[in-house]
This record gives sequence, C-alpha cells and structure tokens, in this order.
Amino acid sequence: MESRSAASLVLLTLSLMLSTLLAACGDGQPAFCSPLSKAADLSGIAAALRSNDLSKASEEAAQLSQLAGEAPPEIRADFIAVADSVREIVDLLATERKDGQVDPGQFERRREDLNKSLGQMGRRSDRIRVWTSEQCGIDLE
Repeated sequence: MESRSAASLVLLTLSLMLSTLLAACGDGQPAFCSPLSKAADLSGIAAALRSNDLSKASEEAAQLSQLAGEAPPEIRADFIAVADSVREIVDLLATERKDGQVDPGQFERRREDLNKSLGQMGRRSDRIRVWTSEQCGIDLE
C-alpha cells in the first residue's frame, strides 16, 4: 500500500517535470537550453521506476540534480528543489524496499514531508516554465 503511494508521488513529480521541461532549444538562446532539452525526456527514470530498478533510477536522479546545479541563477533554486524531490522519492522507495529495516513511523514522516514539498512543486514548475518560454522561446502547456 505504501509502495503505491510512493509510486504515485513519483508519477506526479515526473508529470510536473515533463510538463515543465519538455523543450527543444535552438540558436541564439542561453547555453542552458541545449542541455535542458536533452535532459527533458525523463523516460529513463520513469522506466527505471516502473521496472523497480532503483539503482538506475538513482543514477537518473543524480544526473537531474547535476543539471539543476548548472541551471541559470533565475531558476536554479526551483530546479534544484524539483530535482531534490525526484531524488527524495527514489530514496524513499529504496528505503521502503528494505523490509524489516525501516521504522514505519520514520518512513511515514518522510513521506508526509515529501508530500508537503510536492505541494510547492507547481509554483516551482511554473517559474521554470516561464523562464523556458522567455529564454528558450518554448511555450509549454
């Protein structure tokens, strides 16, 4: 049951990220547009989570965090927060998988904290979307 809730959090975050980051940037745009467009396809992390390959999902989350650290100052904090949420979800799923080694109360607190941070994800995604539209010339839905 908890696994389904955690997986739902992953899908929500990935949906927000996909709607925010799907972009293809061209010439005359900030340098960040190119790596952003290459990393915008989060199918790797989604596929890893669907197949329960948490090691691969963790690698994908780390790559997203690295990209976030390279984001322009205008969106860096928001991008880092989104990437951190993805990483936290993967970590939470990995923790849940350790049967018998997890304090259920601690797990539930982490999940609640993550739910709170996901509540702010819409605003963060909107700021990234606006920047992407203005700077990369991409209008996202």
